[in-house]
Amino acid sequence: MIRKGVSTSVPDGFTGFVIRHAIYPLWAWRDHPYFRQYLREFRRTQYFSRDRLEQYQVERLKTLLKHAYANCKFYRRRMDEARFDPSLVNSIQQLAVLPALTKRDIQDFGGELMAENIPSKQRVKNQTGGSTGSPLQFFVDRRRFDSRMASTVRHDSWAGLRPGDWRAVLWGARLDQLFKKGLWDRLRNALVYRTVELNTSRIRDQDWKGFVAALRAKRPQTLVAYAQSAVLFAKYVREHHLLDISFDAVITTAEVLMPQDRELLEATFSCRVFNRYGCREVSVIASECEHHTGMHVNADALLVEIVPDPVIPAPAGRILVTDLLNYSMPLIRYEIGDVGAFATEQNCPCGRDLPLLAEVRGRTTDFLILADGRKISGPALTLVVADMADVRQVQFVQRSRTRVLLRVVPGNNYSEKTVAELRRRLSVYLDQNTTLEVEEAENIASEVSGKYRFVINDMNADDTAETPVKQ
Repeated sequence: MIRKGVSTSVPDGFTGFVIRHAIYPLWAWRDHPYFRQYLREFRRTQYFSRDRLEQYQVERLKTLLKHAYANCKFYRRRMDEARFDPSLVNSIQQLAVLPALTKRDIQDFGGELMAENIPSKQRVKNQTGGSTGSPLQFFVDRRRFDSRMASTVRHDSWAGLRPGDWRAVLWGARLDQLFKKGLWDRLRNALVYRTVELNTSRIRDQDWKGFVAALRAKRPQTLVAYAQSAVLFAKYVREHHLLDISFDAVITTAEVLMPQDRELLEATFSCRVFNRYGCREVSVIASECEHHTGMHVNADALLVEIVPDPVIPAPAGRILVTDLLNYSMPLIRYEIGDVGAFATEQNCPCGRDLPLLAEVRGRTTDFLILADGRKISGPALTLVVADMADVRQVQFVQRSRTRVLLRVVPGNNYSEKTVAELRRRLSVYLDQNTTLEVEEAENIASEVSGKYRFVINDMNADDTAETPVKQ
């Protein structure tokens, strides 16, 4: 169903203009006072030359390292063991002598990673289940949220998405649900967030119908979605011949975007797809610009390294990220668990000299498929265990529509109460026809790509095919 012609999305005219130039700035000024400062900075630094940008990173890195050494027990011990003097740093390459920061390090030494000189009122606790299934709790500076917001607005603008524009969102993480159903929530969404949202953690046919009705009412210009959720929606649109559902741009994230997925989305929604890479711990990491030559790294806020690994074919390697702007709980050489590679050609016609990632592997997450045809997205399930210290890692394995195996690597104080709590939380997603088996494991092996798969769907083609549900 390849469609050509003008998009049916409708710019919001005067209302969008007023929100973009008046309401949104006032809201940001009240709730995110440093946002405009960072947005101006990032719009300028994206055009720095490569040498100037690297020097800019080195300055921020040196400041962060000195702060971490002075105020974080974990980093002081780690730097002393490596005989690393942060005051002598004058290049990014010197950072390589420090070991990578792992999820296990954060789980085991979270308290020692906290900066002693940052008051609790200046930091906010956050959490993630991670696509690797390792639950984490971490802290982010309140000011860092302002710079994260500025980075996101800048990267959104490359896809043509601006504050004040309506957007459609296909998301599964409950922590990211933007609004509730009260009058104030609806008003705030209409005047600030402007989001038509569908929680894709559990998808039924009537959910797609409601989402389509909302799209027709608001006509958002942009779709922001988990990659595989966008693919599912595209298939629904094609199967039901919904010729009026299209966008000016689709922004995909959270999972690997395969070439065939991009082709499907662009053909179905009559627009270009802008791939994005990020995680809750550091927010936006890299995004495609209008030329789609790769994903520009958010290098004025982050330092991204690709570390070679003997089991990973070159030029790909393990992705390490250093957040240059978060001081309350510094993440220095943080190993996310993904595998990626820098682009061979680093010159983009857009004129931005931000480094280019060619690809990120290992983020394709399968869906669990229930007996009644509902699909449960893996990224949504990652937050089920995010705040459970007694669970170190989990993985779902499905071999039939009625049986799901949950592998659990126990954490501290793991017990039958933990198993009962897991069953209680998952009952929100799994129906009464699904048997959940819980199995303890010493560890969960990674794929050849170096990435853990949070959901493994081993059902055969006959099992995964859609079947009618008996009434």
